[in-house]
Amino acid sequence: MSELISHSGAQSHELEDAIRAARARINDAPTELGSDDELNAELDLWAQCELGRWMLVNQGWDAFWTRYCISYPDRVAAGEAEPDNEAERFFLSRSVQVVATQQRFRHFSRLLAKYVRPGSSALSVPCGVMDDLLLTPGAAGARWLVGADLDPRSIQLAAENARDQGLTDKVVLVEADAWSLDQPTAISGDAAAFAELCATGFDVVTSNGLNIYVPDDDEVIRLYQSWRNLTKRGGHLIVSALTPMPDWDLATVDPDDLLRTKRLSFINDVKWANPRTADCTVEQLQSAGFEVVETHYDAARAFPTFLAVAV
Repeated sequence: MSELISHSGAQSHELEDAIRAARARINDAPTELGSDDELNAELDLWAQCELGRWMLVNQGWDAFWTRYCISYPDRVAAGEAEPDNEAERFFLSRSVQVVATQQRFRHFSRLLAKYVRPGSSALSVPCGVMDDLLLTPGAAGARWLVGADLDPRSIQLAAENARDQGLTDKVVLVEADAWSLDQPTAISGDAAAFAELCATGFDVVTSNGLNIYVPDDDEVIRLYQSWRNLTKRGGHLIVSALTPMPDWDLATVDPDDLLRTKRLSFINDVKWANPRTADCTVEQLQSAGFEVVETHYDAARAFPTFLAVAV
């Protein structure tokens, strides 16, 4: 694919159009989501915060907002004030899929701490700000840390992050499509090292859920195959995938939180609407040349993490 699929990249001046579109959706909303008045009140509140405005226009997150949402629990624990906007507070602390994403990141962090070893090479795709690799304890000892993303803004933020962490000398950033990473549009860092890594393979490849934006199963398998081609035999892939709601452990979810999660997803018309069962993901990874050796679940079992070995 050659265009952004996680968010539209639309401009802020399109907010009024996005709100009109949301109100049109509300007119045809399923009755289970509540009345039109309730949904319009939620929309009005959501549009009052910057995160809400971004999501209404873009239907997803870019690198900045991904970090903002994932790091929220740690920021609050460190003393940052919670948002004034009540809808934003809910979204960041109680929305089922967001909480699952935050917990998923902790699973990734534990696994990367184990497999990013001295002298190793690791690839993050799409890399976003690249916190997954740059903040892992083994980052300083790794030989190469490569971030790949199709969004130039992500590459810029990852470069700033690498500089802030003092890791610029071992970071290579490539602007590239995830299905054809060996054909980058631009490379920042050691291009020869990247070419060699594409030929010999990485020790670790990590991806935080690009598959959730892809509706076609064959395209998902092709995505995994592209990553298998860049992974050494015996190397590891760490990946996650959203599961369908019937597979969630709803005993861990407040019914009101679940309803509001559905409402906000509907209002934003989010692009991450391609769930697959855990068994389906395991089979797709096997088809691409990986063997899943561990599956780690968030509390709601909504966004499991899979550790796979290249065979």
